[in-house]
Amino acid sequence: MERFTKDGRLIIPLVKREKNKPKDEEDKVRYIVDQAYCPKGCNIIDEKYKINGFSGLRIKFKRPGAEGEFVISAIEGDFDKIILSGDLKDGVKDELYCPHCGVMFKKLVKCNCKPDADMVVIGLTRELDFNNAISFCNVTGCENGTFVNSGDIIRHIRLKESF
Repeated sequence: MERFTKDGRLIIPLVKREKNKPKDEEDKVRYIVDQAYCPKGCNIIDEKYKINGFSGLRIKFKRPGAEGEFVISAIEGDFDKIILSGDLKDGVKDELYCPHCGVMFKKLVKCNCKPDADMVVIGLTRELDFNNAISFCNVTGCENGTFVNSGDIIRHIRLKESF
C-alpha cells in the first residue's frame, strides 16, 4: 500500500465503519473520567481494574439482603462493568457508597425508569460541585445507567419544568 499520493500527500487509511452502528452514535464525542470522588473526597478511580484500557470507578452497593462492589467503565456511554463481589440484579435498585469511607453517594434527581430510582452523583473534584460531576441511575440495566454530565441533567430538568 502506498504511503503518499503522487503529489506528496500522506495517505491515512480510514477504518471501516462497524455495521449496525448508527453514524450519529459513531460521531458522538466521548470523554474519559480520570478523577472521580465520593462526597467526602475519596478518589474512587481504581488503577487495578481496567475496562477497555482505562481505570474504572470502584463503587460499593447495598440493598436488603445483598451487598458487594463493582467497577464501572470510565468511558462515557460505556456500560461495561466488573463485579468484584456480590450480585447485581437487572432492574433492581441498589444504594451506592464509597468503597473507601462508606459514605452514600448523593442523589441528583429521580430517574424515570422506576418510581424509587435515583440519579446518583459522583464528583469530578474533591469538593462536590453538582455542575462538575457525573450522574447515573442506581437501577441495574437502566438506559441511564451510563454516566452523563450532571450539568446536562440539571439543564434538561430546568427546561422540562419550565413548560
